Amino acid sequence: MKLYYFKDDEGNFGDDLNPWLWQQLFPDFFNDSDENLFVGVGTLLNHRIPAAPAVTVFGSGHGYGELPKTNPNWTFYCVRGPLTAKALGLNENLAITDPASLIAQFYTPPVIKQHKVSFMPHCDSARLGDWEKVCQHAGINYLDPRKPYLEVFDGIRQSELLLTEAMHGAILADSFRVPWIPVKAYSHISEYKWQDWMSSVQLTAEFNAIPPVWRGDNSSPINVKFKNNVKRVLVNTPFWKSTWDSPPKRASSESNSIASADTLKKIAGSAKPLLSKQIVLSNNTDKLMEKVHQFRRDFGI
Repeated sequence: MKLYYFKDDEGNFGDDLNPWLWQQLFPDFFNDSDENLFVGVGTLLNHRIPAAPAVTVFGSGHGYGELPKTNPNWTFYCVRGPLTAKALGLNENLAITDPASLIAQFYTPPVIKQHKVSFMPHCDSARLGDWEKVCQHAGINYLDPRKPYLEVFDGIRQSELLLTEAMHGAILADSFRVPWIPVKAYSHISEYKWQDWMSSVQLTAEFNAIPPVWRGDNSSPINVKFKNNVKRVLVNTPFWKSTWDSPPKRASSESNSIASADTLKKIAGSAKPLLSKQIVLSNNTDKLMEKVHQFRRDFGI
């Protein structure tokens, strides 16, 4: 059975935790056989899943792209939440929660709180804007989701409060019992997948808006900056070609960065932090572990 998950060239801890987590649960089980794909942590249930004789789903979610074309050779142990179960026509009992919440059961080194507030952008947001600079203005610890997953785990656990655009930042914070606040700076943040997961832990919340910041192309070669400037002039004219890539946003000014920093500080001081009830987390953990035991029995692990 082959472990299938999204691999970001720059790294994304929410995806990269897959090999570590499943090794804790099913030691040395996975291999490179394409006969059966194991679809685990991530928003993976879409048309991009490779064709395979069999597919096994354990806690994944829907949220990007078209729904996958399932068949009787697909086995669902559980999915991330009720929206995913409904979209795929599955029994609601299969909507447990994101299996990344199990990490807190296995990652338990001693921890000392070092940060009053931390902010984690979505991995795409980290590429688009200099959020480390914004956090410096705000006096808030910056957590880069592209860092190695164990480093990110520690950063979350060392925080008293996490402001996060990254859903798996919230999932890990919730399981590590660190209060969290959902924030959103860009349109690429999928509220659907957040609501899917939050429903599974019996929470509802609105996103707190943050002004976006942009890196622009200041560090690009002169010829690239010239091309982008020409595109910016042409983009709203009849000369624009639909086959062209859109130019990047211009780099944010210092005042823009400060405005975003001020908003982060305001949210940290006034928005209500979230944390699922311990009984809900415990019940979900028990249900996931029942599925783990079922999987072990099914495959003789």
